[in-house]
Amino acid sequence: MKNIQLNIILVFLILGLSSCNKTPTKNYIQYVNQLIGTAYAPPGTRANRGRNYIESGQTIPAVSSPFGMTQWTIQSQSSEKAGIPPFYSGRIRFQGIRATHWLNGSCSNDYGSFTVFPTNLKNSYRLLPGQRETMFMYNSEINSPAYLAILMPELNIMSEITSTKRSAIMKFSWVTPEIPTIIIDINSDQGKGFIKVDVEKGEVYGYNPAYKSNKNDDTPTGLVGYFVAKFDTKIINSGTYSGMNFESGTNERKNQKNIGAYVSFELTDNSPVKMKIGTSFTSIENARKNLNAEIPDWDFNTIKKDLENTWNNILGSFEVESNSNEELTKFYTALYRTLLQPRLYSDVNGEYPGFDNDSTIHVANDFNYYGDFATWNSYRTQMPLLALIAPHEYNDMIKSLIAKAGQSDWLPVASEMNAFSTDATGDFSSTIIADACMKNFDFNYKKAYKYLRKNAFESPDIIDYNNGKGRRSLNSYLELGYIPLEDENMNGGQVTRTLEYAYNDWCIAQVAKKLGEKTDYEELMGRSLNYMNIFDAEKNMVCGKFADDTFTDEFDTDKLMPYLTEGTPGQYSFFAPHDINGLIELAGGKDKFREKLQNIFDDKNIWPGNEPGQFIPFLFNSTGNWEKTQTTVKEILTANYGIETDGLSRNDLAGQMSAWYVFSSVGFYPACPASNTYQLSAPIFRKVTLHLDKDFYPGGKIVFKTNPKSNTNPFKKVEWNGKEIKPRITFEDIKKGGILVFSEEK
Repeated sequence: MKNIQLNIILVFLILGLSSCNKTPTKNYIQYVNQLIGTAYAPPGTRANRGRNYIESGQTIPAVSSPFGMTQWTIQSQSSEKAGIPPFYSGRIRFQGIRATHWLNGSCSNDYGSFTVFPTNLKNSYRLLPGQRETMFMYNSEINSPAYLAILMPELNIMSEITSTKRSAIMKFSWVTPEIPTIIIDINSDQGKGFIKVDVEKGEVYGYNPAYKSNKNDDTPTGLVGYFVAKFDTKIINSGTYSGMNFESGTNERKNQKNIGAYVSFELTDNSPVKMKIGTSFTSIENARKNLNAEIPDWDFNTIKKDLENTWNNILGSFEVESNSNEELTKFYTALYRTLLQPRLYSDVNGEYPGFDNDSTIHVANDFNYYGDFATWNSYRTQMPLLALIAPHEYNDMIKSLIAKAGQSDWLPVASEMNAFSTDATGDFSSTIIADACMKNFDFNYKKAYKYLRKNAFESPDIIDYNNGKGRRSLNSYLELGYIPLEDENMNGGQVTRTLEYAYNDWCIAQVAKKLGEKTDYEELMGRSLNYMNIFDAEKNMVCGKFADDTFTDEFDTDKLMPYLTEGTPGQYSFFAPHDINGLIELAGGKDKFREKLQNIFDDKNIWPGNEPGQFIPFLFNSTGNWEKTQTTVKEILTANYGIETDGLSRNDLAGQMSAWYVFSSVGFYPACPASNTYQLSAPIFRKVTLHLDKDFYPGGKIVFKTNPKSNTNPFKKVEWNGKEIKPRITFEDIKKGGILVFSEEK
């Protein structure tokens, strides 16, 4: 009975937080449901549809500053192995609060993480995550991107956390303290890392080296996650452990399996213990500097309020008017997920780790340095969205990509864990930089072009090539105009790379033209038509091709083919976003193209949650059928996005799927980044105001307005500042600002 009463008291403590946390008028974080997309998706569920579990949302309920260095989340599983996020909803056992660098929505692996767990040490030395895990309660009504509260009813402990860009502050409350203790794990699957307790200073500090493990080949990246934790209560006892071996009174462990430390306190008045933690990718000392700069005192509520304001300000970039709380929840949750990566890597003093095993500590003097660029995904919608709603951070992200190239002499086609990624196909860092160049963001264009051009024209030596530098099989592409099936450097994906390189070439060509590089421009524009070389006229589809100019018989319109990456010939046959008119002609004209486009939807050979098909619905505009674009996009929004834990039909890699929702629900879409053109669908809301930073967008805002007579009828007309237009707008229109009005009457 006593425990039940104590649990009830704790529940009321949590619920009472809502009443004392009055929200401002513009309270957008109230619509963020962080559990959407956190389901473990076994075969047959909506978030899986028969595929591997990693095809679910793979999102986490992260407390973080936008683009924060470290996110803070619930841990229900301790591994940093590939495809395993720290948390799945439905698993009710709590292992602690993880300081995570999980790439939100991904299939890769966490890195440089550590975990904090409060407990009572009396009569129990259950220190390891699997031993100590306990039931927990999570209240989605009060938890938000700025605040996490966890109730552990079996232990009668409540944990609270809020954060800054590089640091966090936690508050732990014991109802019945019996040697109240805080455990800190180093989450290294490789048995590496270090932890130390300094009782005199009231600190615990350590590090966890990062390993890339998504190919069953654990490889050190050279990156290290450092932390320093401080307490506002005197430590009366401490110890360390490695697996089942724990020793009271010891203060240090290094390079052993399952290491960690614990510190205990004496509480005489049941007051909470506060702990603040600084993180860094450069050193323990810089983690301490980050902490001292960002959280100089112990004022939990002020840090929480500041972070709430930060989130409300950036989420308020989109002011959505709707009577549907469900639609507002889907929208602002999606917007939140687009704002977690790329992550901040530089410290308060500007220092950041050198790229790709560069042991030099660099200094960013005029920008913040960012890492974790999942470019194959994010170039499509997530990065174009950041260009609109976070232009200062976006500009620094572009500078960060160029800095990586400067340190390694190659622009990474993708970058995770501050290293080259060998998993990406096309050269989409080039597309991201080209898009920023065409939008006139502020960076060194000539320096950027040096690396864009190098990726497009040069191949590295074999060692660099195997480590992810340059474009794979570029020599074949330059010689034949496509990558043949028998290319010895390829293990599938030949057609995908040919299509993507052609588009990448077009993007770089736009920069060449802007910089007056006429010869390069003409050659790259010629190469941008290489997508035609793997188009089989007999099949009216793209197809794998041999070096002797013949096509393979291994073909099925609706099935995954080895020469394609995560897509079918039916889907990839539409991938020429830079030359839709040429693609229409190649397909036999507008009527045949329209029929072909309709067939892919009629045959259900479209997987909207996967990146290669996400722009396809907007191609109906190119056939003169804007109404079909509207209805198709709305059907996808309804079928693939929900408010349940399995509310995403695909993993939300770096917020890409969420960014698709944000654009599409508002009614415009960047179908071809670097073209500065947005295709229109239709808003699902009665009014949306996109508030823009006047430093970058002099017009200040763009309004999307509807006056529908029903929820189902497509719009017949769209007007821009009072003038009827075709269903598209330009980046220049957005810069100037204005009003888009969608009408059901022509």
